[in-house]
Amino acid sequence: MYQQEKIKVFFDESGKRKDKPNLMGGLSIPSKIYSLPEIESYSQQLRDGTLSLHWKDVTGKSEDRENIIQVLNFIASYHHMIKFNVIHYDYSMLAQRREEFDEDLISKMIYTKFPERIIYGLLRGYGRNVYINTEIYIENSTEYQAFELDNLIKEQLNIQSLYRAEHYVVSSSRLVPKGQEIGVEVTDLLLGVIRNIIENKPDDSKGYKIRNEVIINLLKKPKFYSLIKNIKYFEWTNTKELAEIDFHDYLQLFIANHYEKWNYTPSSS
Repeated sequence: MYQQEKIKVFFDESGKRKDKPNLMGGLSIPSKIYSLPEIESYSQQLRDGTLSLHWKDVTGKSEDRENIIQVLNFIASYHHMIKFNVIHYDYSMLAQRREEFDEDLISKMIYTKFPERIIYGLLRGYGRNVYINTEIYIENSTEYQAFELDNLIKEQLNIQSLYRAEHYVVSSSRLVPKGQEIGVEVTDLLLGVIRNIIENKPDDSKGYKIRNEVIINLLKKPKFYSLIKNIKYFEWTNTKELAEIDFHDYLQLFIANHYEKWNYTPSSS
């Protein structure tokens, strides 16, 4: 007898083509957690237009910044029950093959193969007594519409499940507009954090100073630190296999580069 579990998977990307680093990420959350009143309230606020969550806004109004921090800390409180997979791909490696393959085929590889690998990694490997029913939410974009990624990803992942005898089924997959699902917005925020950690820029502009400070303060929270430390992070550089990299190394380099913020303790006076 299988133990039936339902999960929701959210997918987004950060960085288009020439905007290095190019990141794609998938976040899985158990449906029971995602249906908690607090999380449903966040999604409703997004739909009502009373809450806006964009990583780029972290350098803007203090109210937006505080909302971002609050949501990320709330999600991190469930770090032991959620998974986050990221692929960092090098578009320049693909651009070098334009003489062999046209741009449409290169785009199709990026916008279909990478999402499939990311989400498959979130679904595979559950124990033999567990059966996973999955709903997928992908942030809508013209590229995903063009390739009908929502339909394609459902079909391909279910084929993989059959072929590899995995214990999951994708029951639905949909493209959702921005500002509708808190899971998609959180995926965007986490990719923004990861992007900044990889870039590891000094405080040479107001924007980077604010972003670095926000990330350091988030990382001082043990649950958020654990969430970021334990992501499954892969790099693709035109090789047959994805290389899994311990993201903790990037994390330590980032903290070392901003050690003054890390060690800073506000005065109690």
